[in-house]
Amino acid sequence: MTDLEDLLAAAADDTDRPARYTVDDIVRRGRRSVRRSRIAIVSTAALTTVAVIGGLTAWSNTLNQSEGPAGTPKNQTITVDAKTGRVVDNETGTTAQAPPPVSPLSDAEVLKRCKQYDKESVDFNKEHLANTYDKAGPINARWTIVVKSGDQTRLDALFLAPDKSIVSSCTMDGPQRPTTNGRYSTTQAYWVGKAPKDQRPQAVQGNVRVPVVGATHVLVNLAGEATPRLALLGPEGFFTLGPTWGKAFASTRKTSPKEWQPSIQRVRAYDSAGKRLYDWKWQKVEMPKLTPVPADVKIKLQAPITPEVELTVDPETGKPLVATPPVSPESDDRIRTRCKKPDDAYFKAGAAGDQRTTGAGKISPDWKVVLKTGTGIDFTALLVSPGDNVVMWCHMYDKTDMYDYGRNGVPATGKFGIGMEWGQVPDGVAQIIVDLPKTGPVKALISNGYFIWGLTGGNSDLKKVRIRGYDAQGKKVYDAKHEVDADPTGR
Repeated sequence: MTDLEDLLAAAADDTDRPARYTVDDIVRRGRRSVRRSRIAIVSTAALTTVAVIGGLTAWSNTLNQSEGPAGTPKNQTITVDAKTGRVVDNETGTTAQAPPPVSPLSDAEVLKRCKQYDKESVDFNKEHLANTYDKAGPINARWTIVVKSGDQTRLDALFLAPDKSIVSSCTMDGPQRPTTNGRYSTTQAYWVGKAPKDQRPQAVQGNVRVPVVGATHVLVNLAGEATPRLALLGPEGFFTLGPTWGKAFASTRKTSPKEWQPSIQRVRAYDSAGKRLYDWKWQKVEMPKLTPVPADVKIKLQAPITPEVELTVDPETGKPLVATPPVSPESDDRIRTRCKKPDDAYFKAGAAGDQRTTGAGKISPDWKVVLKTGTGIDFTALLVSPGDNVVMWCHMYDKTDMYDYGRNGVPATGKFGIGMEWGQVPDGVAQIIVDLPKTGPVKALISNGYFIWGLTGGNSDLKKVRIRGYDAQGKKVYDAKHEVDADPTGR
């Protein structure tokens, strides 16, 4: 498992949701939720966004190589012993640990071992319409192995696509024993939520590449180690620490999101003269403390408004509206029963943050199902706590009961507003139109003061869309843009 995977795991707790920390569980949605994955292999191919919760990345990039080492401060250089190849970090005076060995396996053997698991990732993403920017296809003989490390058994390799748009990583404990694999864009950056945006490409933020020309040495500082490690460096800035380094940090992955920090703390690149070209450091940022909302603050809902003029076409274009999402045929009791699985996971994970979400207790017959949409066994539902101060969002799909799930305590105003997966009906609104980019304007399902535009959950497609509200007479009384899950299929 990589730092990038851990980073996403830490980020998963943005709104008190159960922490099931696998990449396919978390990064497929790339935002504030978790899901149960159908395949065992880990894939960073799902990365459309990355979260940095409780920390930020600080980096510098110097491409001007006309300056010689003489004009560079000593603490920004390294000294390379021409006879032994040992590298001294002049910033600390320490000697860097040796790089991992080059794998003795042939490129053909490396491809043979890795291609099955890379194809599984590609197929899974294609099935779920994830990462549509990745058009490189599965790895094959046309891909370049830019770096490979290990021995006859263990392996860590990076494959670069023929068009150089994607780099695929493959780490294995042995033949047919994959540990992680991932696919990174070499051009697109990613980010999540309220974290600082990091504009470095995914391959750089995933710590498999340095974004500079002319690097000949890469030093990597790991948490808890006094001396940096010298990476095995391939062409075009791609590098690896080998197939085994991550195992030493497995115990740190059980920390809470607030305590999380990456095992890779710093990455530096130097040219052949020993001058530093690139320097990335992880720095912890204390998130602002929120004022707790009293438990006696209840959800405030407007009374239901019956439309006198039923909207069937878009009032602005005259074109037919996409049909309102259907009410799920699942009974309320059945919904509570199926949502018990992610609910139990939520409590088992020891959720932090808003104490009201745990204080509301586990799901029970006292939790009211206030909205449910779906067909067959797939559904998205909202449930309200017995104390009328917490909403549970539960999305269940597939025969294996894959899920997305979250709990939210009501803000101090008593109103939730409109979130990414569901919304509270604005005051005075009887009908709502959500302008989804793929399907066109859809008439939302309204139930008990809440609304939804489809099966939210599963694959994420976050878009800022226009949401319009109309009163009983069909007059527009609300018009605003909100970032929502714009994929109504729930897959």
